Amino acid sequence: MTAADPLGEAHARRRHVRFWQAFIWLLIGAVIYAVALALALLFYPDPKDALAPVVGPSLYLTPLFGLPYLLVSARQRGWLRRVFYFIVLLTFSHVVANDLAWSYGVANFPLEPSPNDYWQYLATGAVGGFAGGALAFSFLVWMRLTPFTVGTRLIVLAGIGVLTVLGALGMAYGLTMTDALEMPLKPARFVFWFLCVHLPWQAAFAFGTAWLMRLRPRG
Repeated sequence: MTAADPLGEAHARRRHVRFWQAFIWLLIGAVIYAVALALALLFYPDPKDALAPVVGPSLYLTPLFGLPYLLVSARQRGWLRRVFYFIVLLTFSHVVANDLAWSYGVANFPLEPSPNDYWQYLATGAVGGFAGGALAFSFLVWMRLTPFTVGTRLIVLAGIGVLTVLGALGMAYGLTMTDALEMPLKPARFVFWFLCVHLPWQAAFAFGTAWLMRLRPRG
């Protein structure tokens, strides 16, 4: 082994995103986000404000999801692009997804309890899950954090499908188990409901994002 060999290996490590490193640290980010969200909801002055489509705590805490991974991957190539992606573009995706789901829910949720509530919950969660997944993965390609190939497109489509289903189930089961929208509104119900919506979705998104980022774009 020559003196240049360790330097070459270190340079290669900086160029490539390692799947397990990204996945584990994004999962840690999801847990940190969940804890911060739970605390924010428990101490929020008015639970109704937590549903706001643009300024609710679930939205302005979004950068926490990618922060641990950004800190440990600072020496890997493409770090500034990842900073912009996880801090700005992912937050924007979350805002859009939340706004679309909120708009659908306001227009379609029944004013009185109904046997169709569960299906409306599913549809609302599916809208948010699909929009968030489609935007987040599209921005990942747009920022050249993963190549745009046939294989990548298949992974992205499968990931969007999984995130749509998780968004639907998280919304439906979260609301069904907690009755979070019943009066009087209780912060503890909101905590469990919001964690049902966000934590499984973020765990699956962490896996898909880490898997895609390990692939090097050409050029």
